[in-house]
Amino acid sequence: MINFIVCDDNEYVRDINAKIIKKITMPYDFDYNIYSFEKYNLNMKNIIKTPADTKIYILDLELPGKTGMDIAKEIRKEDWDSIIIILTSHDELELKLLKQKLLILDFISKFDNIEKSLTKTINMVIKNLDSKKVLTFKSNKEIHHVKLDNILYLYRDNNTLQTIVVTNDGEYNIRDSLVSISKKLDQRFYQTHRACFINIDKVKKVDFIKGIIYFENNKNIDYLSRNYKKGLKDRL
Repeated sequence: MINFIVCDDNEYVRDINAKIIKKITMPYDFDYNIYSFEKYNLNMKNIIKTPADTKIYILDLELPGKTGMDIAKEIRKEDWDSIIIILTSHDELELKLLKQKLLILDFISKFDNIEKSLTKTINMVIKNLDSKKVLTFKSNKEIHHVKLDNILYLYRDNNTLQTIVVTNDGEYNIRDSLVSISKKLDQRFYQTHRACFINIDKVKKVDFIKGIIYFENNKNIDYLSRNYKKGLKDRL
C-alpha cells in the first residue's frame, strides 16, 4: 500500500496532485490512498505518527500555521523512510532548505510547469518502488528473496514438474506450481505459453516466426505459443 499525503492550501494544486497520482498509478497493481489537506491538522499528525508501508508526502512550502518545512521536520522525527517532495514559489530558497538535511527528494517550482515536473518526480519514485518488489520462495532448503526486476522468465519443467525461475544471476528450482507462483507476479510479466511467463521489460527481441524470445545475458526460450503471439506483440 502506498499512501500519498498532499498538503497545499491551493485547491487547484491539490486537484493537480490527485490527477497526476491517479494517472501514474494506473498501470501498476498496487493499492494506494490519497490523503489531501489544506493545512497541517490533527488528522495529518496522526498519519505521520502511524506506521505504514510507504508514505509519499507532497508539501507546499508556504502554508498557514506550520510551513512545509515545519511538517517535514515533524515527519523526520518519526521516520527517515518516507519520501518528501516540496512545492515552492521561491526557487532561491532551495539551497537554504537543503541545508536543513531532511532528505527532501525534490523541490518543484509552482511557476515552472508544475504538472510536468511533478509527474516526472512521482513517476521516478513509483518506478523505483516497483523495482524493489520481490518474489519470496524456498529452493534447495533455503529461503530466497529475488527482485521481480531481476527475473527474466519462469517456466514449468515437464521432467521434474518444478517451476524454474531464471534471473540475471542464475536459476532457481521451486516445487511450487507455476500457477501459484504467477499469482505473486505483477503487470510486467506476460504469459507466452501455458508453461511460461516472461518479464516484458527484459525482452531484447522476439522471432515470432520461430517462436523464440531473446533476453538479456544471451538467454532465450522457445516457449511462445500461437495463441499468445498477438498479445505479446501488443505488449511490446
